[in-house]
Amino acid sequence: MKHFYLFLFILFFICLNPISAMDNNDTVLAESGQIIVSDGSSIQSAIDNATAGSTIMVESGEYSEDLVIDKELSIIGQNAVLKSENVAFMILPTANNTSISGFSIILSNENATGILVNASDCKIEKNTISGGKIGILAEPTISNSSGLEISVIRNIEIIENSISDASEAGISVMAFNPVVSRNNVTNIKNKKENGTASGILVNGTGLDSEDLKVIVTDNHVSNIESANASAYGIDIRGAAVFDNLTDFDVGGNAAENVMAPVEAYGINIDVFALDSTLPTLEICDLNVSNISSGSYENASVTGIRVAITTIGQNESSDTFIHDINVNDLDASGANSAVTGMKASGVGCADIHVLNNNVSKIKASSSAIGISGEAIDYNSFKAFIEVSENNVTDINSPKSRAINVMALGNVAINKNLVYDIPGENSTFITGVPLSINMDDFNITIPSNASIEEIFDIIESVFNSTNYTINGNFTAVGNNLEGTGSETAFAVVMQTSTINYNRAVNFKNNVVKDSTKRFLLDSYGIDPDISMEELAYLLAKSQPGAENYTEEELRNMSEEMAPFLEKMFGNMDRLTSGDVDARFNWWGTNSKPPESAFKNNNGTVIYDPWLVLHVRSNPSVIDYGEYSRITADVYTDSSGADHSLNASQFFSGPRVTLLTDKGSFNGQKSVTLDWVNGQAVAYLYGDEYGLATVTAFDYDKAFTTVLIRGGEDLNDGEVTLKPTGNPLLLLFSVLMLFASVCGYKRR
Repeated sequence: MKHFYLFLFILFFICLNPISAMDNNDTVLAESGQIIVSDGSSIQSAIDNATAGSTIMVESGEYSEDLVIDKELSIIGQNAVLKSENVAFMILPTANNTSISGFSIILSNENATGILVNASDCKIEKNTISGGKIGILAEPTISNSSGLEISVIRNIEIIENSISDASEAGISVMAFNPVVSRNNVTNIKNKKENGTASGILVNGTGLDSEDLKVIVTDNHVSNIESANASAYGIDIRGAAVFDNLTDFDVGGNAAENVMAPVEAYGINIDVFALDSTLPTLEICDLNVSNISSGSYENASVTGIRVAITTIGQNESSDTFIHDINVNDLDASGANSAVTGMKASGVGCADIHVLNNNVSKIKASSSAIGISGEAIDYNSFKAFIEVSENNVTDINSPKSRAINVMALGNVAINKNLVYDIPGENSTFITGVPLSINMDDFNITIPSNASIEEIFDIIESVFNSTNYTINGNFTAVGNNLEGTGSETAFAVVMQTSTINYNRAVNFKNNVVKDSTKRFLLDSYGIDPDISMEELAYLLAKSQPGAENYTEEELRNMSEEMAPFLEKMFGNMDRLTSGDVDARFNWWGTNSKPPESAFKNNNGTVIYDPWLVLHVRSNPSVIDYGEYSRITADVYTDSSGADHSLNASQFFSGPRVTLLTDKGSFNGQKSVTLDWVNGQAVAYLYGDEYGLATVTAFDYDKAFTTVLIRGGEDLNDGEVTLKPTGNPLLLLFSVLMLFASVCGYKRR
């Protein structure tokens, strides 16, 4: 027993020894490498006295400290509240592999930061932060002591944190290999002059394969507002320099209620590659709603923007932008514009915009549902595809549902577009401008004057053998207007518009000039004189403020003939025929010539598709079914296109009506088209010859004979009355008796 008490006595002093080294007697070393801080104790004291690699457990309670971490630690809050005036947790560059979790941080100073990370391999998880300037900030340190030195950080994980009521940003990260996932950010309001507000800002840049990963997934931001400048719900930037980006995942994010008087973005995504090849990128599963500039003038609102830029990349890479929902965008102030979704690729970057939903857009000046650009400055063979998207409910004086331009080829297929009213509304616009040039080289001396520059460019245009081409296809789209809009606007003669449904439009197809399209796209009056256009261009260039009005006008006079000749050449090279055959224009008869405008070429639209309806079988008995099929597979010349059914449009709508029988108990049924066809079943619950009508802005008819009688009463057969049955029986008996009497005689 004495040995046992001696053991306890020695154990007591062994446990007491580390505690005696602490500044506060309430800090307890629970076990090897783990320190417990209780309410009323100093967390900083525990940090200072802990060895690298230790775990500090902070018990429930309120702590008022600004903490500095200079070594690797794991600090875990157990319902601990940390009140801070400047920086609640500052993780110094010497504190790599540090983790902070489980704290409720309250910042009393509007310029304070919740958690500042200047080290690598750190994890910030499951904290709640309110107030201050920035909730979580991870950034490299910059030193000027012996020349400019930047200490980069990498492998930062920010996971499942809740941040609210900051004045600048919820989360801001600049690091190699950042991971920002499952965070919730709300109520970020920047009231400072020219102050930008950001829900989540992530900038991931890498120089080698180990650093080229950007993961920003499943975050939710809301109520992001700038009082005087711009606001971003989520802003993600990834860059690969000299090596290939290995992983880029931005799925599952949502941004709502973003407001700014200058520029308001729901989600902005930039990817840049220098002398490296981008992998196939998937930008998907995003939700954006309620993005607004309020009533501020000259503002712009963008639901989601995706920009892919490559420099020095020789192989084409693909970016797929899909399964994204954008709705409720508003720019009501004067001269303000909205773009629901904007996708651009510069360099060897092909863009595919697929299966997205864009709706409820309102702007005082102009609005675009989906805008796409692809610019391959090396080979002029860029490709952009916009397919299987739904674009609806856009209201502005000038609306474009889908507006795509490429220095290469454009495909706009299988989209559903409706409810975009207005005589200045165009549903689908596609402009491919691919330039094939032989020996098209321009060398301009560094000291050349403006006159010499124009002379050099003009001489090359005049002496070089080049053509402008590029293919535009619009196949299988379903468009429905209100009678005043334009369905398709094209520039190139190499345009194919087939197997679409485009009904109730003033203009079915407009073949426009390159000049008019380009000027209109930039909000410039297409009928402007070249002198005025040259003046606008000169005045908008950097440094124009250094010239007098007279000098700008003189420049404009010199530039105007060049612009006139340039646009003239472009219009000449893009004139020609547009193939707009085999479309359902909502009429079985020939569409009016006035619906096809030829400002720079000819639109060929004959033959067109014709509505038909068939019954199979055409004769049924009462209680049986007949399959009713409406389709537009036959064109006006009688040719059958059913073998191309997969290219036809789908979506609303065709109505089937019958005067006898029923469609599931109803006399009519409205169906969606499925690849140019719609099917329903007529039930024979009435006798007689049924006339079935198919209607989609024009009519087609078929019949079904329902056999078995002439009337129906509550599902039972009723014989037609033919007289008194007793009288009939008496007459038969009398006849029989007379015959028998004759035989006896």
